[in-house]
Amino acid sequence: MIIESPVYTYNAFGEGPLGIKATIDGVETNAPSGSKKYAEIIVWCGDNSVTIAEPQTPPVTVEHVQAECERRLALGFDYDFEDARGVHTIATTEKDMDGWREVTDIANARIATSDTTAIGIATETGSCQVTPLQWMDVLKAAAAFRQPIWAYSFALQAQDPIPANYTDDEHWTESE
Repeated sequence: MIIESPVYTYNAFGEGPLGIKATIDGVETNAPSGSKKYAEIIVWCGDNSVTIAEPQTPPVTVEHVQAECERRLALGFDYDFEDARGVHTIATTEKDMDGWREVTDIANARIATSDTTAIGIATETGSCQVTPLQWMDVLKAAAAFRQPIWAYSFALQAQDPIPANYTDDEHWTESE
């Protein structure tokens, strides 16, 4: 048996090894951890002084940064109504943003017609009522939460290379 280019395999989170990928007698093989083939590769490599390599970390791409940006945008933020309603966690997933657009359309229509009728909204904290102008205040707070995330995302995407630790908070918060 001839084994070439053995490399440990890991899952997307770097957990493992899950197995070994190698070319055995000219055939590319994946041997899951704990399998007979995995054990044979370990023994053969040890007997033949062949090192099983760690996988090369692929370079971070713009798509990786965009996915991290989306994850951070979806975390939501706390908004203090500064009255009996208190602090509410405002959800910001894509589905939530669809609801935001609808509430914003209603608020804009009511503002345009001087209608101050409250709008019912649901937050992660619970349901409450907001006037059209109060909804505009929520949107301003959302901009303060969301716009820096976009700015940090664009700055990371412009780097060449993009740092491997691109998910670390140091790349997504103001430096002190």
